[in-house]
Amino acid sequence: MPTRITDPKAVAAITHPLRMRLLGELSRRGTARAVDLAAAVDEPANSVSFHLRQLARYGLIEENPDRAENGRERWWRQASDCGFEIDLDAMRQMEGGEAAVETVRRVAEGHVLALHRAIHGPPDRARGHETRADPARHTISDDFALRLSATELEQMRRELKGFFDRWGQRSRDLAAAEDGQERHGYYGVVMAALASDLAATYNHQKDQQR
Repeated sequence: MPTRITDPKAVAAITHPLRMRLLGELSRRGTARAVDLAAAVDEPANSVSFHLRQLARYGLIEENPDRAENGRERWWRQASDCGFEIDLDAMRQMEGGEAAVETVRRVAEGHVLALHRAIHGPPDRARGHETRADPARHTISDDFALRLSATELEQMRRELKGFFDRWGQRSRDLAAAEDGQERHGYYGVVMAALASDLAATYNHQKDQQR
C-alpha cells in the first residue's frame, strides 16, 4: 500500500523541488546512500542529507538497516515501494488544508507542463544536447480515448497500477543488479478526464483569448 499523506505540513516536504527529485531517485533505485543521491542530483551531500531527514520526518522514506555495513553509513528507502498518495479530501478538513491542496494542484500543473515541454520541445542545445536520433528512447507519449462505466474505469486504474508497480520493482531490481547496462531515469504520469470536462476547458480558454 502507498504511504497515505493527510498532513498539510507534509506537502511542503513533498513539493520541495529537490525533495521531489530525491523521492524519484529512491523510487527508481530502491535504496541509496545520501552520497549516491547527491551525485545523481548534483547537489552537496550534506544538503541532500538534510532533505532526506525532512522526508523521513513525514514518513515518506526510512532508513534501510539491511544495507548499512557500519554505524556511519546510512542507506535510505521509500517507506512503501508503492510510493505515496495524498488524500486531498482528508487534507481539506485540516487547518491549512485548502492552501496545501492548492499547492499540490500547482505542482501537478507544473509537472504536466514540464512533461509536455520535455516530450514536444526541441533538444536543449544550450547544454550540448544534439538532435536525438532515437526520440523513443527518451520520451513516451500516448493519447487514448475510451468510453467506460465508473466500474470499468476503476478496473482500468487498478490494472494500470499493477502494471507500473511491476515495472517499478523491475527498475529497483535492475539498479541492484549493476549489470553494466546504461539506463536513464524517467518520470511520467497517467491522467484521464471526462471528455465533456475537456471540451468545457477548451471553450473557456477560447473565450479568454477573444
